[in-house]
Amino acid sequence: MSIDATRWAWTAPVNNSSQRLVLLSLADRAGEEHTAWPSIDRLAKDTVLDKKTVQKVILELINLGLVEDTGERTGPTRRVRVLKLNGVKGREDHTQNLDDANTPKNGNIKQSQKRNDSKNGNDPKNGMLNDPKNGVQNLSGNLPMNLSQEHDWIPDVDQLITKIKMAGHGNNIDLIFGLPSFEFELSAFNSYFDNSGLSDSKKLHKFTAWIVDKFERYKKQNPEYGIQSLTGQQANTAQPFLNLPTKPKSLLGGPQ
Repeated sequence: MSIDATRWAWTAPVNNSSQRLVLLSLADRAGEEHTAWPSIDRLAKDTVLDKKTVQKVILELINLGLVEDTGERTGPTRRVRVLKLNGVKGREDHTQNLDDANTPKNGNIKQSQKRNDSKNGNDPKNGMLNDPKNGVQNLSGNLPMNLSQEHDWIPDVDQLITKIKMAGHGNNIDLIFGLPSFEFELSAFNSYFDNSGLSDSKKLHKFTAWIVDKFERYKKQNPEYGIQSLTGQQANTAQPFLNLPTKPKSLLGGPQ
């Protein structure tokens, strides 16, 4: 699932509801590169449209330029088309737009944007660096899960670390907590499972799988992520804590 693709699919300039449904189904199954390869049967089940209509709508979306046939084929018979969604803005572009909107012409950054200045303890000179190109340097236990806003649900740190270790990523705990998109992924997770009725323990299990998957995807796209920090010193897996400006609505530890 791609939150960026889904957001885009809701506002893309389609001509009818069938195109919107198919586009949303593709977006729901898109990966980080905004490509998806659901079968016609799968799309028909998702949209409750017949197969011929789905095939027709895909061609319409391609003609509109919203979807592109990459030429790749997958599936057991190698006949399922790999489609790319055109025009999806990634979270990097979204963040840049927010930065531009919050940066006055004189170059001074508004207060809400001062998360990375030295006063907040995130200056590279003080041993904290969030630039993914340079890895997560000296990630001690004081800022690996720096949440800037209130969230409906946040994982218990100790239990999340235990789950990450059980998932075979005990050596990557600092890197996972240090993902540039960590808070975005937590917000996306809460949105996706809103009103799902899941217990806290099930949310923890699902979020572990969610954030580990995002870490693996990010590491694949950025092979240098974390290399410098690990070669310069042994990764520190000390227990982190949550730095929240406000008290979260709910924490783990409630009734199951």
